Amino acid sequence: MKGKTVMKELTLFQKKSDRLQNSLRASIEHFRKGNDQLGLDNFLNAMADLESLLEFQHYAEGSGSKLGKITPVLRDLCGCIKNQDVVGLTDVLEYTVYPLAEQWREGCD
Repeated sequence: MKGKTVMKELTLFQKKSDRLQNSLRASIEHFRKGNDQLGLDNFLNAMADLESLLEFQHYAEGSGSKLGKITPVLRDLCGCIKNQDVVGLTDVLEYTVYPLAEQWREGCD
């Protein structure tokens, strides 16, 4: 029974990881094209999935999680949002968050 639960959780993690990557990709594309509202919508979806994945990872691995790399990145995102720096936000998403999301997904396979 425990094996089924673990498998189910990993499947859910993979689905959320896929959705995170899709939302990040869409957000980056919309921001780069100047569609800020659509970019923001996808960004918010990505952050909701990221939060869920961080909670799952913390539960699964404890505080020594590989996802600990995200804290400084979140600070960077927060700074960009506070300064209304859409270009900076998009750069952080594209060059930092998206590659990290790919690494987490690959680690789940």
